[in-house]
Amino acid sequence: MPQSFQSRRRGGFTLIELVVVVGIIAVLIGFLLPAVLKVRAAAARTQCQNNLKQIALAAHLYHDSKGKFPPGLRVPVMVGDRPTGGTNLLVELLPHLEQGNLYGEWDLKDNRNNVKGERNATQAQVIKILLCPSDALPETVTQLTAANVNAPQWSWGFYGLSSYGGNAGTRASPVTLPNLPHMSRDGIFYIDSRVRIEDIKDGPSNTFLFGERYHRDPQYDLLRPVLWPGGGRIGQAGMWGFVAGVGAIGQVTLHTAVPINYQMPPDGDLLDYFNRGCAFGSGHPGGANFALADGHMRFVSDSISPQTLHALGTRCGGDLVPGDF
Repeated sequence: MPQSFQSRRRGGFTLIELVVVVGIIAVLIGFLLPAVLKVRAAAARTQCQNNLKQIALAAHLYHDSKGKFPPGLRVPVMVGDRPTGGTNLLVELLPHLEQGNLYGEWDLKDNRNNVKGERNATQAQVIKILLCPSDALPETVTQLTAANVNAPQWSWGFYGLSSYGGNAGTRASPVTLPNLPHMSRDGIFYIDSRVRIEDIKDGPSNTFLFGERYHRDPQYDLLRPVLWPGGGRIGQAGMWGFVAGVGAIGQVTLHTAVPINYQMPPDGDLLDYFNRGCAFGSGHPGGANFALADGHMRFVSDSISPQTLHALGTRCGGDLVPGDF
């Protein structure tokens, strides 16, 4: 056999060698992939904390200029068919989030104009700092249509979404249905709120200012048409510019009525529905990020006791908060 032919045969791979190499690569990938995913998750959690830090700083800058935190919601007053004066805490923070131009477009005299322009509308703008990279948002812009019978016609249109909400305390949603609890007003942000730092008697370091919301809950979306026809999907919660009616407070605030990362139970009722809509939660394993009223960040475990979670939500409940929460 010619020498050159023998050399070519020695330079190739046998089938067994190829299988061994592929197996080694698969094992290496198996070892490396969890580490890569862990690094990505840690980076997303850090970015989320940075977002919250900027939002908390914006709230303190507002407080410095106005002497109080922004209102959770001001419901528009109807002048004929014209809704006027509608705003909320995230709208009011826009100038302090480097969104002064967007705030300049906000029409307080006629809130209908904020929805005009389809996806170019003022309220349809996506604000990057309001989005957590680990949030399971199906889309960053959602649309209210005639199918949303709980929203007045003037508010139908496109809305940008947010992964964060202000702390409303024990309960955010002002439910007025019989036998259901009403809005608590014991947090920092609620309808027509005017909370000052000195009003936080439990201490700013022991009280939530902002926290995360999570946009994935298949059971919620499954039960929604039965429990609250015309209500939005969980992926539509958190419209930063929605001000149409008292229910809008649930779009920009969250509460401690249920545990962090609470999910709708399969046999959930109407109270579970409202509880889930304003629950703190995140796509980060094991808990969620929070900004406290003194401006520092904490990752809070979803195994925190209900008593401690409630204490962190109220501004002057007199509850003790353990230092290692």
